[in-house]
Amino acid sequence: MHNKKRILSMLLVLIMMLSILTACSPKEEPVTPEPTPPVEEPAEEPTPEPEPEPALVKEEVLREAALNLLNNIPDNNFIMAADAALELSEENPDAIFWVDLRSAEDYAKGHIVGAVNIPFAQLGANLEVLPSNKQIIMQCYSGQTSAQAAALAQMLGFNAVSFRGGMNFGWAPLELGEDTLEMDENPLPAAKSPSLDERGQIVWDAVKAYFPPEKNNIIAPADLLALVEDNPDAITVLDIRSADDYAAGHIETAKHIAFKQVGANIDQVPTNRPVYVTCYTGQTAGITIAPMRIMGYNAISLNRGMTGWDGAELPKVTD
Repeated sequence: MHNKKRILSMLLVLIMMLSILTACSPKEEPVTPEPTPPVEEPAEEPTPEPEPEPALVKEEVLREAALNLLNNIPDNNFIMAADAALELSEENPDAIFWVDLRSAEDYAKGHIVGAVNIPFAQLGANLEVLPSNKQIIMQCYSGQTSAQAAALAQMLGFNAVSFRGGMNFGWAPLELGEDTLEMDENPLPAAKSPSLDERGQIVWDAVKAYFPPEKNNIIAPADLLALVEDNPDAITVLDIRSADDYAAGHIETAKHIAFKQVGANIDQVPTNRPVYVTCYTGQTAGITIAPMRIMGYNAISLNRGMTGWDGAELPKVTD
């Protein structure tokens, strides 16, 4: 009995000691999780600066504009028959802007009804009066300077044609009589400055600078013959008629490129010497030399073309 009590006492002491030890042992601190580092958003790539537009090269812009015209000649060649032009003017005069390119003196002697007078050499100074919403008819003496004017106006975006044959060879054969012409001067409309981008401004400035041309960029047949005979290697004669008509007889040394193929073959034409262009009556030659001159060629048309050459009874070759 005594032993049991003793054992019991010892157990109690052990329990008490264990309780004290447990109470005295340090408590484990709760583990605080490490904070998750913030995820860094990738830095936004800076928006690249747009590449600057390459500077326009004047010569390239003018070449492109000139070739665009030469490579897109319509069926009417930018030329309207005299009777068709007169009929159109009578039917709807408000839709027509008729430009008489002759001298003020000849204009005053009688001109097409409604026509305004802008002598050819002064056209560059009056481009701003040309309307963009009308059919422009350019008319001169024979159709050669009006052909140049129509081609240049087309390059600027105007709807322009040349009056075939001019007053001498287009209107006169119709035998309408002087009483169908008017004498009073028709005033020019107010000038309006066009809204142009840089490319358009380059072409516009080049067309303005085209005027006044030296001798209207036309050479007499006898003068061209003298050049061919004196120093043929110093010039190029370019015949733009059909291959059949060229083969039937052409100016000696003349190179052949058909009218509507000139643009595609322009690199065959030397740039380092004058180019004398001949056609049938000088009118498609006028259409041709205007863009060629804009490109930098010293291009001149033969007065009245091969009609003028034959009329002067000048020699031709067939080889």
